[in-house]
Amino acid sequence: MDQGPFSWQRGPRSSFALGKEIGIYALFLRKGAALPGIESAPKGLIYIGLAANRNGLRGRCHFDARTRNHSPRKSLTVLLRKQLSLTPTLITKRNSSNTWGLDGPSDARLTAWMHANLELAVEPCLDPHGRETELVGRYAPPLNLTK
Repeated sequence: MDQGPFSWQRGPRSSFALGKEIGIYALFLRKGAALPGIESAPKGLIYIGLAANRNGLRGRCHFDARTRNHSPRKSLTVLLRKQLSLTPTLITKRNSSNTWGLDGPSDARLTAWMHANLELAVEPCLDPHGRETELVGRYAPPLNLTK
C-alpha cells in the first residue's frame, strides 16, 4: 500500500541535495514544534506541494526563498506574525496584480524558524500535478489552500 509522504526520506532541509528534477514535496512539523491554531495532519504533515517548473525540487521547497512567491511561507507568516515579529510589505508589480511579502529581516526570521521547526520529504515523479492532487485529497494538509 502506498504510504505517500510518510514513506519518503524525511529530514531537515540541509539533509537533501535537491536538483532540478520535478516531483512532489511535503513539509512536516518536527516533533515538539507547533503552529498557533493549527492541527497538523498525521505525523506532523502540514503541506504538500509540487515542483514542476524548470528549477524543479531545488527551486520549490521554500526554506531559502522569499515569502512573496510561496503560499506555504505566506500561511506560516500569518500564523507566526506576532510570535516572530514579522513585518509584511506590499510588493507592487508593473504588469500583474500586487502581492505582499516580508521585509528582509522578517524573511530571515521565518527561514530560521522553518529550518528549526520543519522537516522535508520529497518524491521525484513524472506527473507532479496529478500526484499532488491525489495526495492533498487523501491527507488534507492544513496549509494547502487549494485542491
